[in-house]
Amino acid sequence: MVQIGSGARRNLQDYMLTRYACYLIAQNGDSKKEEIAFAQTYFALQTRKQEIAG
Repeated sequence: MVQIGSGARRNLQDYMLTRYACYLIAQNGDSKKEEIAFAQTYFALQTRKQEIAG
């Protein structure tokens, strides 16, 4: 249960995403949002590490 603006409470659905789904969401999200910008940076760094490794 989470509290919403009016003080009421409601259930919140929880989802499990694959790494690829997270990547697609990050790449197509609004980079002005801190969480999206962080995810884009994370995936860019991980991609670069894989390129260097081999």
